[in-house]
Amino acid sequence: MFNKIMTILCSVILSVSCDNVDPAKPTLPETTAKQTSNRDNYLAMKINGKEWKADNEIFGAFHPEGYNKAIMIAGSRGPKDKNEQAFNINLYDTNGAGIFTIKNGNTDYSVIQLANLSPQNYLYGSMMGFTVKINVYKATKNPTEIEATFEGVLTGNASDQLVVTEGKFYYHE
Repeated sequence: MFNKIMTILCSVILSVSCDNVDPAKPTLPETTAKQTSNRDNYLAMKINGKEWKADNEIFGAFHPEGYNKAIMIAGSRGPKDKNEQAFNINLYDTNGAGIFTIKNGNTDYSVIQLANLSPQNYLYGSMMGFTVKINVYKATKNPTEIEATFEGVLTGNASDQLVVTEGKFYYHE
């Protein structure tokens, strides 16, 4: 629930925009295609070279009601308490699959963020700063199915940076 509230709040408050959108549908990398063969929902990435994998609250949405043609990617890691690490990407004004490069200041209000990496480092991305490339390979509704990869840099509340590589997401209802 905290993740959903945080996603909505940040989406409304932040003034960030989509910098570069290529509507051409990207081709799914072979390694990612092999990993999606079992079709379990997942969200995983490397943060500064270290594996990070969501173990709960994995969620995706394509053009949900009340949002401006949004694609939402979310997941959490750890205990469901104040230490839960919540991650989300919200892309707005999207028609579907494509390649999106977003950074703070984008006019579509698109955002990426990671909360609670540690008590001292409680927010990366969002209003702190980010530059990320997201390849959305599949985005459908009824049933919802979203598949994407991502990579980039997120600035933290302590002015440090996280380098995100090998980000991958798959969600289906």
